[in-house]
Amino acid sequence: MREANLGAAEDRRRTRLVDRQFQLGLAVRLLLVLTILFAVGLLLAFAPSYYVLATKNDLKSLEPAAAEFLVLHKRLLPAALLSLAGIFLYAIFFSHRIAGPVYRINAILRALIEDRDPPVVKFRDDDYFQPTAALLKELSEKLRSSRHGAPTRPGNPPGPSAS
Repeated sequence: MREANLGAAEDRRRTRLVDRQFQLGLAVRLLLVLTILFAVGLLLAFAPSYYVLATKNDLKSLEPAAAEFLVLHKRLLPAALLSLAGIFLYAIFFSHRIAGPVYRINAILRALIEDRDPPVVKFRDDDYFQPTAALLKELSEKLRSSRHGAPTRPGNPPGPSAS
């Protein structure tokens, strides 16, 4: 049974959506903000040509502005859409480095609340919150050893220390 749970845990770690609501929410918010920033950037890039097209009537001024407007349209819009798609995918990847540790921290805290031995604390090398993982590992080991009557630290007997 334990091997089946271990296999399920390994499969769980391979997915990029550990916490779907958090990860997609973060990706959508990031994409929304960056879309607005891209739109402002595109507006600034197109503004000079658009201003000339909107305010001038002579063909000599309109022709270069129209050509510039079409070239910008042809080059910038596909690049902006590709960039937004890349940003969305990166946000999913980036959020995985946050959602995975939070998922494991929650599992440990649930075990502690239910008075069970907490699972082994193990974060991937590229995960965030590595110092938190070290603290949780130390706390888990301390609780596990105190429940089983073993010394909390090598050479130190369990129980209150003389201060």
